[in-house]
Amino acid sequence: MKKRLLFPTFLSIFCLQSTLAQMPPSLPANQLTLSTGNHTLPLRWNGDTLAGQWNPHAALLIPVTIAGCPHTFYMQFDTGSPYTLFYGNKLQAIYRKYPATTALRNVGDSLSSFRFKAGPLSITARQVAVRTFDSTTIDWKNNRTPIIIGTLGTDLIDNKVAVINYPQQQLHISDSLPAAFRKGSATGFHFSMRRILLPAEVSGKKTILYFDSGSSAFELLTDKATCSRLAADTLLTVRYPVQSWGKTLIANTITTTDSITLAGHTVPLRHATWIEGVSDTQVNQMMKMGIGGMTGNKLFISSILVLDTRNKQFKLF
Repeated sequence: MKKRLLFPTFLSIFCLQSTLAQMPPSLPANQLTLSTGNHTLPLRWNGDTLAGQWNPHAALLIPVTIAGCPHTFYMQFDTGSPYTLFYGNKLQAIYRKYPATTALRNVGDSLSSFRFKAGPLSITARQVAVRTFDSTTIDWKNNRTPIIIGTLGTDLIDNKVAVINYPQQQLHISDSLPAAFRKGSATGFHFSMRRILLPAEVSGKKTILYFDSGSSAFELLTDKATCSRLAADTLLTVRYPVQSWGKTLIANTITTTDSITLAGHTVPLRHATWIEGVSDTQVNQMMKMGIGGMTGNKLFISSILVLDTRNKQFKLF
């Protein structure tokens, strides 16, 4: 199963005791080297159907190019992944059609000294993971659907300042805070194992939210008790199946008129979701760690989110 092309991996989110408390002592060193300077990468929304309704903001994509191939491909920008990876079946399809992409000649579990571009940004990966989740190839005749060949993780913005400008659909990456965003005070956040944990206030209660840009479908993914407190009308719960690592779970989305406070800003909250099929033990362990849930792109869709991973501070505009 591909990692969150359209839906979050709910079990990994609610098993944050595995991804945080039981993490290995350290992640491998960041394998990406970015070209120097300030870079503005275009972002593209990819849509999908969720619960019978079209969601135009199901995934956030970055255009990428590979030497020897005239096509523009896409990779999902996913802060839920601490490292970048490519999809082996897609790389093999590219090499078969464009043998000039000699760097893809022998695709295995990883690529070494692999160069590609994300928008105008040149990237060299000393070692980058390659995973094959399915056997799908590339339909070269389909010009309407973006060809997604991998995931760009938080290694892309590690030790950098990332400005995610949702209204203008741009990702700005630099070594220092741009002058346009220096006004106002910053709020500290946790950046551990290249995971972004934002302090927040949900319904008047202080908590921490795991920021996962690979999960665009939900404003707030939390536990059932929190959803019950937030619900404007418990009779309006929408239930629908979702897939997580081959297991079918049930998402329960409620409508709310509440809000979330982050970095001194109050952001309206329209929907919150809890997942049926995840054990109470997993949820309770997450809550004991002070993590109240997860949020993705949808909460910030009208905002500019500034993440300074070097100094572990963030702002919201």
